[in-house]
This record gives sequence, structure tokens and C-alpha cells, in this order.
Amino acid sequence: MNRVFLLLFYFFSSQYINGQVTPLQNIINDIDSDDYLNHNQYSFLSPIVNDKDVVLLGESIHLTREFPLLRIGMIKYLNQYHDFNVIAMEGGATDYWVTQDILFSSEKNESDFTEALSSFPFIWNTPEVQKLIEYQASTLQSTNPLYITAYDVQQGIGQGTKNEKAFKLLAERLMRYSDPPQNFILEDWVAAMSPISNHCIKYESSDYQKVLSAIDLFEEWVDSVAPEIKKQYPNIPHDIILKTMPKSFRASLALCDELGGFNMSRYKVVRDSLGFINTMDLIQTIPNNKILIWGHLSHVYYDSQDNVISEYGEFKNLAVGPTVGERLKDALGSKVYTIIPFAESGSTILIYNDLNLDIGYSKIESSSKLGDLLSKASEKDFFLDLQSSALTAEDYPELFTKQPFALEGLKSDFKINYTSDMDGLIWIKKIQAPDWPLFKIILISSLHYKTQISLIFILGLGWIIFSKMKKRKNINK
Repeated sequence: MNRVFLLLFYFFSSQYINGQVTPLQNIINDIDSDDYLNHNQYSFLSPIVNDKDVVLLGESIHLTREFPLLRIGMIKYLNQYHDFNVIAMEGGATDYWVTQDILFSSEKNESDFTEALSSFPFIWNTPEVQKLIEYQASTLQSTNPLYITAYDVQQGIGQGTKNEKAFKLLAERLMRYSDPPQNFILEDWVAAMSPISNHCIKYESSDYQKVLSAIDLFEEWVDSVAPEIKKQYPNIPHDIILKTMPKSFRASLALCDELGGFNMSRYKVVRDSLGFINTMDLIQTIPNNKILIWGHLSHVYYDSQDNVISEYGEFKNLAVGPTVGERLKDALGSKVYTIIPFAESGSTILIYNDLNLDIGYSKIESSSKLGDLLSKASEKDFFLDLQSSALTAEDYPELFTKQPFALEGLKSDFKINYTSDMDGLIWIKKIQAPDWPLFKIILISSLHYKTQISLIFILGLGWIIFSKMKKRKNINK
């Protein structure tokens, strides 16, 4: 009797689960990160983005192999078939303009791609993201050349363009096209611009007028140099982006001045408000007014309220919204579409919630009700259009209510409502770390445990010294 009851229970339970999953299976589109450049697997995007002007491509976890590869595949598809020719990243326009200018005049080999990648923040200096540069280089002589810039207003945060170096390189590159204004002195100008670089760490309120005057001088130079750049690159919006940079610099100055220097507790929300203004300026300026945005989930999702993380390292009540994505959605409505990838499982390098930006190799596991639902939907990675009419709150309450999710190494009260906070979801069954050499992964991952490693090192050194002294003492006896 017990066996019959168990069989019946299993039968009806299986039917219920399958009944829940089947409608989902009818609307998901399988994708493969190992075949990420195969344009056929992204054809489902065409009816979705046909009337879109802004597509935001987020990521819920930095430093993975799969997330950037699939986004690059989508970027290639959207570039070739839907005329999205500008992609804007986190970071600063200074960093990207400099390395783009170097790339355009280079031989476009592997070392040139690596140099161009140096304008990206550390988290995107990976072999996978470098493939975006490689793809871009392949388009430069085509009818749809891809251009990389920043929607963001964080100047001088690139891995190879930190601090005032970004401004020095910018001035040196512009000198290749035309002479600066007569009263322009390179060292003085770089020093004047320096306070608005690298998260406003050096900024003081007394710097305001000095920076503003330096920006005005730069704008004067831009007016004369832009036509020369247009002659050199008539089919690439290199001159157009340069002309937007004085506004971007003033936004960077506004960020630093409003915060009074480095101020983590309000940094993100102020940065996103200014990043939105910068993005709208880009959209209105670039050819065909279409743009792709690459950024972390926390900048691109549609935050339904001004969320606050109650504890973030040593900070309390950290403001996180409204986001760039939310502001764009409010301003442009159905012209905006946001896609964010999430991981079901795997191990990768995570960033932890402290001021030192500690990172460590860790396991990812989605154990929520939503994770369980999506894991059963397919044995493969897939894309799900969250705006599909096949999805209802009655059938899939997990998709219509706030749910926890894996966000770097954070354990906080940060939750999102998938159907209202984004438009499309990529579900990756298993993620991996970037394709770095093993020694680099071990070295970087150990940073999270530097206190413990330092203690072990000191104890080990002490033991060696003690052992040698003891040995010497025994010999003297």
C-alpha cells in the first residue's frame, strides 16, 4: 500500500512540475557560449529589437568566461543585422578615446588588441572581453564599423589608463592631429584635470574652478581638432565622440564636487544620474541614435524604487538607485530593452564587499525557487524573453516577485523582480573563470585571503628564524 501511495505521489508531482515547465520550454531559445559567434543562434533577437534604440547588456557577476562571450555574440549580431554601431561601457570617455585612436592607426595584431583592452577597468581585462576588440577591429573597414566609448563619467579608471595618465595620453594623441591652443601647457593641463580621475580620490572643493578652466581650454582645442579627425576617419564617429567629451568631463566634475571627493555611500547613485545624462547626450549625437550599453546589473536593471543596501562592508545604507537603466526606461519607454545573464552553478572569481575590492575563487549556486524553476526548463543555456505574453504571475509567481540572486560575493538584502526589472534573461547552466593561466587565477584568488596569508607568512618566517637560531645554538654547544 505504501509503495502504491509513493508511486501515485511521484506521478502527480512529476506531472505538476512538468506542467509548470512546459510553457516555459515553448518560449525559451537555446544558446551556446562555446559557439558564441554563430549568428544563427541569436535570430530570436530580431523581432525583439526591431524597434529598439537602446539595448542594455548587463552581467550579474564579473570575471566569468561565459557572460562576456555571449554578450559579444549578441553585439556582433546587433551590429551586423540591426545597425547598432556604438557600444558604451562603464568607465570614462577619455580612456576609451585614447586606446581607440591608438587601435585605429595600429597594425591590429594581438598586442594592439591587448593595448586597446587596457582602457577597460580591471574586471574586463580578460581574454574573453579582448575578443570584443578583435571583433571591432574586423569591422572597421565594413559598412557597419563598431565604435567603443563610455556611457559612464568615471575618467581615468582603465587598467592601463589610471589617474591622470588618461588625460596625458589624450592630449598627446590630439597633438598628432593639430596644435593645442597657445596657452595650453601639457603638464599644467594634466595636473588641473587630475582631480576628476579615478573615483574623485584626489578631488577637493578648491579644485573646482581649476578643473572647469581646464575643461574650457580642452573644448577650445576640440573645436579645432575635430575636423582633422573627421578627415582621417570619415566613417567612424571618432570626431563625434570627441565633441561630446567636454560635457562628459563637466559631468565628472559634477560627480566629484557633489560628493566632495571620494564618497562611497552616495557614489553610485550620483554617478548613475550623471551617467544617464551622458548616455542621452550620446544617443542624440551619434549616427542613427542607436546604442548598446555594457555594464553591471546594478547599473542597467530597472530598479522599482530607490533601493538601499543596509550594509556594504564598512558602509551603512548605501544608495543604489535609480539606475541608468531605470532612467532610460522612464525616458524612452519601449525603445529600451535590457538583457542580463544569470548563473545556475559553477565556480569563478568573485568580488567581495569591502573597500579593498578583494576577490576570490568561489562556487556559485542558485538554490532559490526561481533557480529551481529555470534549471528544470532546459538542459542547455538559454534566453528567455520576460515580456512574453506566455508568462503570467499566476503560473510563474517567482518571475513576478522580488527574488534573491547571485551578485558577486555579496550577501545582502538585494533582490530583484525579474519581469519588471529587465526584459530578457540569459540562463547559464554552469559558469567558469576567465581563460587566464592557472597561476594568475591562484594569485588573484588569494587576494581575498591576504590577511590570513600574511599571518601564515609571518608565522612561517618566524618559525624559520627560530629553527635557525636553535640550530646555531646547538652547534655552538
